[in-house]
Amino acid sequence: MTNPILANETNNYAVILIYHKFDEPKSPSTSISISEFEKQIKYLINNHYNIVSLDTLLEYISEGKIPPKTVSITIDDGYKSTMKAFKILKKYNLPFTLFLYMEAVARYPDFLTKRQLNILKKYPKITFGNHSYAHKHFAKVKKGFILEKYKKNFLNDTLKAEKRFKNLIGYKPKYYAYPYGEYNEIMVEVLKRLGYKAVFTQDPFSISSTTNRYLIPRQAIVGHWGNINHFINALKIEPLPIKSYSPPFGILKKNPPKIIKAAIEDRNRYKNCGIYVSELGWIKPLVKENTIFIQKLKPLKRWKNRIGFTCFDFKTKKPARFFYMIINPR
Repeated sequence: MTNPILANETNNYAVILIYHKFDEPKSPSTSISISEFEKQIKYLINNHYNIVSLDTLLEYISEGKIPPKTVSITIDDGYKSTMKAFKILKKYNLPFTLFLYMEAVARYPDFLTKRQLNILKKYPKITFGNHSYAHKHFAKVKKGFILEKYKKNFLNDTLKAEKRFKNLIGYKPKYYAYPYGEYNEIMVEVLKRLGYKAVFTQDPFSISSTTNRYLIPRQAIVGHWGNINHFINALKIEPLPIKSYSPPFGILKKNPPKIIKAAIEDRNRYKNCGIYVSELGWIKPLVKENTIFIQKLKPLKRWKNRIGFTCFDFKTKKPARFFYMIINPR
């Protein structure tokens, strides 16, 4: 399969950061302290990072060139604690994107109120995006599922979200973030048909000028990944230039897959390559010419897995990654 997230120039990349909650110790896996958040923002500023909106980032991709040290900031869901982060972002006059869980905002106690949304709307450097209406595990499918029924359910949720988004925010969203970072090829097809300009995952790597606009990766800065050391390391991860890979992203046609492989462009500049599968962990791959692979796999048990290909770029002295998601019908 031709790789839909192809990266040709490893130095020509950007990092999109994703946050969820701030100063909420009851949610340790999705929250970070606001002091840590400000420390990270100061790091970006003091180290001269190019902090841009998603609109600007998409323009870079269209032009085929991303300036060095480019970063975008995104926040998912729309919890009330977003206002704490907003105070910091406004203080430093920075752009950011807020993806809204539409059933919850201006309705449920832990989420932004209509008054708070109106305050945010007045900030000229904010972009709002769609994060679905019901925030379900939409990518999950059962064996023998009926395609048209499944597609209709996801379409209806997206349209319902758009209707409420327009009522609260005032316009139709052009960006969508997959709930839980989960996706399959059917969801991609629906969002393309609805005219979304770009769609965002939670695959932990960076983007290049040839990244598929419907599978744009983001680095999660949450929980134990919310500390400054992980943050700095995330900024250094290059996109691994993959020419092709197998199995394709989305719903598995066969379990187990016959082979998990990736053909790496300019393979000679990379060493210490590994393959990651969520339920199997890290595996040392076999190597044949430009391709790294593993085979003779046992059936996968989880309904979703992330597959990752990682190497070390000895020219830039940086790690390089490529991740995507597969869905196992159950």
